[in-house]
Amino acid sequence: MINGDLLTQALRRHFGYETFRPGQQEIISRLLQGKNVLGLLATGGGKSLTYQLPALLLPGVVVVVSPLISLMVDQVQQLRARRKIPAAYLNSTLDPADSRQIMRDIRSGACKLLYVSPEKLQQPIVQETLRSAGVSMVAVDEAHCISQWGHDFRTDYLRLPDVIEKLGGPPVLAVTATATTAVREEICRLLKIEPEDVVALPLNRANIAIDVIAAASEAERREQVMAAMDRLRGPGIVYCSTRQAVETLVAAYQLDGKKRVHAYHGGMNSMERMLVQTQFLRGELEVIVATNAFGMGIDKADIRYVIHYHFPASLEAYAQEIGRIGRDGAPGYAALYYVADDLHIHAHMLENEYPTAEEVARFLRLLNREGSLPAEVLTAAEIDADMARLLFFYAEQSGLLREVAVTREQYHYTLSDVPSDGEALQNHVQRVWQATEWSRRQKRQKLSDMLRWLEGSGCLRRELNRYFGEDDQSYSLACCSRCGLELSPYLEETHLARPPQRETIWNLREALARLLPNRKGGKGP
Repeated sequence: MINGDLLTQALRRHFGYETFRPGQQEIISRLLQGKNVLGLLATGGGKSLTYQLPALLLPGVVVVVSPLISLMVDQVQQLRARRKIPAAYLNSTLDPADSRQIMRDIRSGACKLLYVSPEKLQQPIVQETLRSAGVSMVAVDEAHCISQWGHDFRTDYLRLPDVIEKLGGPPVLAVTATATTAVREEICRLLKIEPEDVVALPLNRANIAIDVIAAASEAERREQVMAAMDRLRGPGIVYCSTRQAVETLVAAYQLDGKKRVHAYHGGMNSMERMLVQTQFLRGELEVIVATNAFGMGIDKADIRYVIHYHFPASLEAYAQEIGRIGRDGAPGYAALYYVADDLHIHAHMLENEYPTAEEVARFLRLLNREGSLPAEVLTAAEIDADMARLLFFYAEQSGLLREVAVTREQYHYTLSDVPSDGEALQNHVQRVWQATEWSRRQKRQKLSDMLRWLEGSGCLRRELNRYFGEDDQSYSLACCSRCGLELSPYLEETHLARPPQRETIWNLREALARLLPNRKGGKGP
C-alpha cells in the first residue's frame, strides 16, 4: 500500500498539483487497499483524478466505464497531450481498424487507461482482451446510471456487475456528483460497496447564488435571457431542453447581442462540437448555448454563471449543471427561467422515451427462435437503437429472453419462452410494458419533484440540498432569490433590470395535477 506522502509525490509528479482536493486521497487510498468505493463528489470536485492517478500506480489496465462519448474523447486527448498518459477509448464511433489497434495496444501493455462505453464492454472480444491483459480496477463514471431509482438510468449499466466478475472481480470505483439516498443504496448493493467505503462530500456549493425567474411568455423570457447574457460577468453557459431552442436563441442573440456566442448540441457533428468546446475552453467564446450534451468533464474553472432557459427534468440534472459554475471558488450565479410550456416539452420527451403497448407487441413479434435480430429490421419497424436496448433489457428482466448480447449491427439472445398464440404474446406484452411503465413513473416522479421545488416558498438552497438528504445551507456571498439576492456582484454593469414576479403566471399546483392526475396532495406516482 502507498502511504499519503508517496501519493502526494505521485500527484505532484504526474499532474502538477501540490495537494489533493477533499475526498480524493481517501478514495484513492481505499482503492489501493483493494476495496470497492463509492465517491460522491460534487461537479467540479475532481472525480476523474480518483481513477487517473491509480492507473499510473497499478499494474495492468484501469477501465473507465462512461456513457458520454464526448467526455471520453476530451479526457483521452488531454491525458495524452498534457500528462503523456497512455490512454485510449473504445466506443461505437471508432472504425474497425482503430478498434483493432486499440485492442492490440491493450494486449501489449501500451494502454494503461481505457475509457469504454457500457455497450462496448458487453462484447465478448473486449472482455477477453481485457481479461488477458489484466484489469487492476474498474471505474464506473456517472454511477447513478446503474440505479433504476436514478434520473438517468441506462440499461447497459445494470449489466456491469456481471461484466466486472468476468474481468476477474477487480476493485470497483463508482463516482457520481448527484445521488439521492435510494440511489446511493442501490449503487452500493449492485457493486458490492460497504457503507464504510462511501466517501461523500457535501453537494452544497456555497459560492453559487440560486435565482428562479418566472416569465409571462416565451418572447419575454427570450428577451430577459438575452439581456442577462449581455450583462452577466462571464464566461457562461445557457442550457436549453431542445436543439431547436438552442438554435433559435443563438440566432436571435447573434443579431443583437454583444458577446461571442455559439451553439452546442448532439445534432452537430463531432468535429464541430470539438471546435466549439476548444474555443470556449480557450476563452475565444464567451457564452455557450447548449443542450445537456455540453459540460460533462469540461475542465474550465472560471465559469461564472449558468442560465437554464427551460427548467430541467430533474433536480439531479439541475444540481449537476449548476455545479459547473465557479470551480475556482469565486462567486457564481445560477438563473433558471420558466414559462408554462416548459412542462409540455418534458412531458412530450417522457412519452417518446418509453414504448407504447403496441410498440412492445411489434417488437415481440419480431423475435424468433434463431435468437438473432439485425438492427436494420428493428429500424424498418420504427424501433430506434435506444428503444431497442430498452425493450431487450426489459424482455430479459421479464424472463422472456436470456443471454442478451447487443452489438451495433445485431442483437443476439436466447428465447426462454416462445409466444405460440395470441394470448401468450399478449401476456408477454403486458409484462414488458408494465416494466417500462415503472421506469416511466420514476421519471415522472423526478419531474414532479422539480416542479414542487419551483413551486415552494422556502429557501431554494435548503430545499435542493434536503432533496439529496443534506443539511448544509452555507453560502459565501448570496443564497437565493427567495432569501434576497443582490445581482450587482455578478454583473458587468451596475444592475440588471428584472420584471416584477407575477404570482399567477403559472399555477404549478395545477401543473402537478395534470402531470400526476391520479394523486392527491402533489405526491408522486
